[in-house]
Amino acid sequence: MPKVVEAVYENGVLKLTKPVKLPKRRKVLVYIGEKRFSELIDELELEAREDLDKTLEEIRRKKYYE
Repeated sequence: MPKVVEAVYENGVLKLTKPVKLPKRRKVLVYIGEKRFSELIDELELEAREDLDKTLEEIRRKKYYE
């Protein structure tokens, strides 16, 4: 499944700003596109909402099974 992650280019290397879960030595395709700040904020907001929804669902399941 495609995933968008932020990276910083520094000294000839792209460095991810947060970890991703991938098997060792997995090859990936990289699309390089510069984004406007407002686009980055929108993506971060969506990701935060998804993380919150996931966390709330985990809490609900835990309470249900206790």
